[in-house]
Amino acid sequence: MIFKKNKYLLNFLVILILASCSTTSKNFNANSKGFLTEDNSKNFEDLYSYQSFSIQDLEKIQKVIDSQTLDQKQQNEAKLLKKNYQKILSKKSYSLALQPDHKYSKKLIELIYKLNLPIKILWSETDQITLPENLLSQKINGFCSSLYEDAIKSINSEISKNSAPLLIIYAKEFSSYIEDFAPANKNFMKIQYDSSNFQEFSAEVLGVKLSEKRFKKIDSLNPNQNLNFSPRPRSDFQQVLILLNPQEYKSMIPALKYHGGNRFQYISFISSLEAIKSAAELIDFEDSWAPISFFMSSRINKDRSASLQGFLEMGALNEWLLLQIFRQAGVRSAKINSITGTVIYKSNVCTKRAVPLIKISTDLFLS
Repeated sequence: MIFKKNKYLLNFLVILILASCSTTSKNFNANSKGFLTEDNSKNFEDLYSYQSFSIQDLEKIQKVIDSQTLDQKQQNEAKLLKKNYQKILSKKSYSLALQPDHKYSKKLIELIYKLNLPIKILWSETDQITLPENLLSQKINGFCSSLYEDAIKSINSEISKNSAPLLIIYAKEFSSYIEDFAPANKNFMKIQYDSSNFQEFSAEVLGVKLSEKRFKKIDSLNPNQNLNFSPRPRSDFQQVLILLNPQEYKSMIPALKYHGGNRFQYISFISSLEAIKSAAELIDFEDSWAPISFFMSSRINKDRSASLQGFLEMGALNEWLLLQIFRQAGVRSAKINSITGTVIYKSNVCTKRAVPLIKISTDLFLS
């Protein structure tokens, strides 16, 4: 390939040297953040993430099948896993077209080498990679819906378990999502956050200020009598859904917990994760619920240097790349334990993603 612009050479010379050949059949150790390298520490459950492929993986799957420690459903899943690995490893060559200046090309190359498969990279300045600008809020080609939409489904499933009204606290930029969080049989109140004082705002929306005003009126009737008083938050709702930009989450949840204690179930949208730079920052979210997969929590434990947004984006890119591999290998169905959630792949139909809603705790991320 001949470069027409020097910027391509400057930005991608090293990448092109690496990508000029197909990946080898030997195990390749790539220290991509958030992902396992190919080594003996990979256990059986890790194989469901489809992060890399080797003959040793097939042997490990067969060993588990032969151990007779699985129930019938697990046996069937293990046999499907083995069949998929056999198909993927038996294909002699894969191909993927990339653009030298595409924003995701470098990350995709990291993931390609991590897969340990004979993938031929076809460089083109004209062919378009079918990936959206935003991997989280926009639907990726081959999927039924975006990660944001899948997170909304997960949250709606949780809030529908409670018949009490729902309180939604939102920033202006998230106003278009509000109606998506309102099941037909669910009453909800919505309050836009428009203040920089989180404590005052929380006291107002939870009814603490109103409780204090009522006490002052009662106390004024008999100023000579000392009354014990503890302000009560309102009790007409039990769940609080928070749709704010990432920086506001860190102050809003502690303020709400200060006035409301454990009376409410606090639920965060996936946007709450996008500014988190390390697992330690999740302490501010403790005891609230968020759309995070258990597989993602284990990756954060292993690598605390990468941002959660970086984990999610790499997870979304890896899912897209696996779809290309599955199609070329002739895989008919697969369940992938991914960073974004559980991905259900079936050939000839759009791919579904189930995003779990889990409770944030220091034990989960800082063990």
